[in-house]
Amino acid sequence: MSKLIITAAVTGGEPVSREMTPHVPCSAEEITEETVRCWEAGASIVHLHAKEPGTGKPAPDPNPVLKEYVGMIRDRCDIILNVTTGGGRRASAEALDEMIRERCYLGQEISSMNMGSVNSWVRPFAGTFMNQVPTIERWAGYMREAGVKPELEIYDTGMINTAKMLAEKGVFDEPLHIQFVMIGSTGFSPTPKALLYSLDQIPEDWTWSVCAMGRSELPMGAVAMTLGGHVRVGFEDNIYLKRGVLAESNAQLVERIVTIAEALNIEVAKPDEARRILGLKCA
Repeated sequence: MSKLIITAAVTGGEPVSREMTPHVPCSAEEITEETVRCWEAGASIVHLHAKEPGTGKPAPDPNPVLKEYVGMIRDRCDIILNVTTGGGRRASAEALDEMIRERCYLGQEISSMNMGSVNSWVRPFAGTFMNQVPTIERWAGYMREAGVKPELEIYDTGMINTAKMLAEKGVFDEPLHIQFVMIGSTGFSPTPKALLYSLDQIPEDWTWSVCAMGRSELPMGAVAMTLGGHVRVGFEDNIYLKRGVLAESNAQLVERIVTIAEALNIEVAKPDEARRILGLKCA
């Protein structure tokens, strides 16, 4: 069994703002400090969305904001940087395409790549998160040209088939790294049975991680690590330490996963160890 890679999704993604929790980091300085704290706690990857300082709402012009995050974090620690391609989609299709092409050159090692369209899983469940296959292929080409490894985000089992199809076509280089995004409601139910079924559908040499929403975050993380997988935690998926108690930092959520791993005698990967597991160049 390889060492456990912990990803910290520190910025809260699109929906989590200061209206939901006063503890979500918003400014570049806050996000950098939060990332360093997670790195010190045991995270080897940080997943980033662009936030509006002061409010924590999505930044209207994401790329310059993300570039600032990347530079500031690089100066502080050797954590692996994973930049979203899911956030900041308020532009036209043509403008979004150019935004993603430019985003591949911010200096990150990994970028998320959503493997299909899914109905919104955030109340009031209006709208669809669109990720059409031609768009996936085009963005994969941008990542390849920039030397960025895609982390394939899987929201249901059909997206596993899409990933396999595109790998066979040569769009992605194998072995792939995928993440089961167990959102419940409109996608995967966060259950061990759903995860076990999904693992039966992928090649043994693919690496994989799990993120689950809310109170399912830690239990599904524990299941994933016992099966040889990796784990994502953080405010993007869960803002609570326990029922009714807000976590005061992402690092607290990382620390809890590390505690579980230690109890199970599973070693936690440092950033360069995670790079070797994922086939990235060591820092």
